Formats: sequence, structure tokens, C-alpha cells
Amino acid sequence: MLTKDSRMLNFRDGFFVFITRLLFLKIFFIFIILLIDSKLQARPLAKNSDNGFVVQFLFIIPEQPVNNMPLSQPQALAINQEGDIFVADTGNNRILKFDKDGKYLHSVGGFGWEKEEFDRPLDITVKTGLDIFIADYNNERIERYDMDLNYISSFVSDKNFASSLQFGFPGSVDISKHGELFICDNENDRVLKLNSFGEPNLSFGDYNWGDGQLEYPAKVEVSQADLVYVSDQGSNQIVVFDYYGNFVTRFGSDVLQKPNGLILLDDGNILVVDSGNNRVVLFDKVYKAIFHWGDEGNKVGAFNNPVDVAISNDKIYVLDSDNSRIQVFKLKELN
Repeated sequence: MLTKDSRMLNFRDGFFVFITRLLFLKIFFIFIILLIDSKLQARPLAKNSDNGFVVQFLFIIPEQPVNNMPLSQPQALAINQEGDIFVADTGNNRILKFDKDGKYLHSVGGFGWEKEEFDRPLDITVKTGLDIFIADYNNERIERYDMDLNYISSFVSDKNFASSLQFGFPGSVDISKHGELFICDNENDRVLKLNSFGEPNLSFGDYNWGDGQLEYPAKVEVSQADLVYVSDQGSNQIVVFDYYGNFVTRFGSDVLQKPNGLILLDDGNILVVDSGNNRVVLFDKVYKAIFHWGDEGNKVGAFNNPVDVAISNDKIYVLDSDNSRIQVFKLKELN
């Protein structure tokens, strides 16, 4: 026969088991929701395309503010051959370096016009594997650093050069396999090429360039095939030139709104950050949009003014500027 105390004990034990099971079920369902949320189906853009892709969210960089300061309107990122990640933290006027796992390593900068200071750095390239080139917009110069963020030199426009070879307010910078710099000259809405000695020898895309006229060049990317791709936010297109500035083609006008950073993939496809539509778009080798992912927001897989993209070891890094983060994804083709 159960006493009053033993009945109370059994009731408490049963209630504890019930609560434990309830909590377990809640944790299980939360895990399932997060698992589903981490795999985002990309939506095809081409009507007759049989392509199928899945985009898997991996992680976010940085996990916490760097030196007690979160990212502020970052505008560019680049990844070197070792997988180190460099970010132009524009609002904080600094350049940040992370390792391949997203661990913060080092930074340089602060507001100013002296060496190791910046005034709105807008772009960065690390293609040489030895040097970093930074478009220091309001200081109207290109800064050169080594991979440990030690200052090396500056490139500035010389007023003694012909007007067609001067630049002001550089918005983007890239370097070719020949060691020549390409700069988006936002003062004149054109692209300027500097030889390996830092001397300008060509400009193109300005008002008298016919079909190749640029309205507001935001980013420049030089391919291994010596084609020059320019994100032209004025025309909402990607404009393609050959290595000598001759117009080749345009694409994306029916898809893009304020295109920004872009990257050429090994298979010939092109990833473009479609900033105005808060998404990333993939174009194939013939410049046809085949899919995209992203929506406006701050959840995983959503963006708020994405501005740049990079790739390393099959991982896609998207700089989500107004959410103050880098989102890392893996893209897989289902076919």
C-alpha cells in the first residue's frame, strides 16, 4: 500500500521525466529547423535550364567584434593562396586579416592620410601572393602592403601626366597576371591601367568610348585570360574589355541592380554580387544568368547590401556589408 509520501515521490519523478522528454523534443525540433535553414535551395533564373544547385551555409566571420569594434560598412574582401582573408573595413578605415578558419590575426589603419592610415578604403586585391593593393578612396591613392600588413609604398596620380592618364578617387583595384594594376577611376568614370612600375599607360571606358562607355564603375576584375570585367552600377551591367581596353560585350541588364564585386571561377562561370537585389548571381561562360540565392534580411542566407565575393577551397565568401559580417557557403551542382 502506497503512503501519501510515496505517492508524492512517484508524482514528482513522473513529472520530472515528462519535463525532461519535453525539453529533449524541443531541442530536437530546433536542431531540425537549423539543419533545414542551413541548406538553401538556389532558384533557377534561366527558363529552360536543367541546372540544379544547392547552397549550404557554413559559418560567419567574424564571430565577435574585432578590437571591440564590429565591422562598419565593409566594402571589399580578398583571399590569398594560403586561405588568409583580408577585409576592407571601410567605416573603421582599417584592413583586417583573418586566417582560413576566420580567426582574427592582425589589422592596420585608422583615419588619416599618412602611411598606415586610410580615408575610406574601398577595395583590396591579393592576387600576387606577395603584396596587397588597397584603393584608398578619399586619399586618392593606391597603397601597397605585404601580406603581414607592413607598408611598402603608395601610388598617386602625377599632375605631370596627360589628363587621360590621371586618376582621382579610386573605387576599385585589381592586378593582372602580368603585374599591371587596373583601377576604377571614379573621378572620371573610367578604368586606368598602370604598368609594373606604377606608371599609367592606358585609360578606357570614359565618355568617348562608344559602346564601352562606363557610367559608374564600382569594381574591376582581371581574368587569367586577360579579359577585364567592370561592374558598372550606372548601367546595371557587367562591361567586358580586352586587355588593351577594347570593348568586348555587356551582360546582366535584365538581371542586375547595382552590381558590385565579382569573381571568375575555374570552370569559366562568374559570380556577381547583385547589391540592389540583395543576392548573388551565377552567370555561365556565355554570360547567361543560370541561378541566384539570397533575399533581403539578417537571417542565415539573407543579405543586407552585399558588396563583394571571394572563393577559396570551394567555399564562397560573401561580404554582407550592412549586416557587418561575411557569410560562408558551399555551392554544389545537383546534376
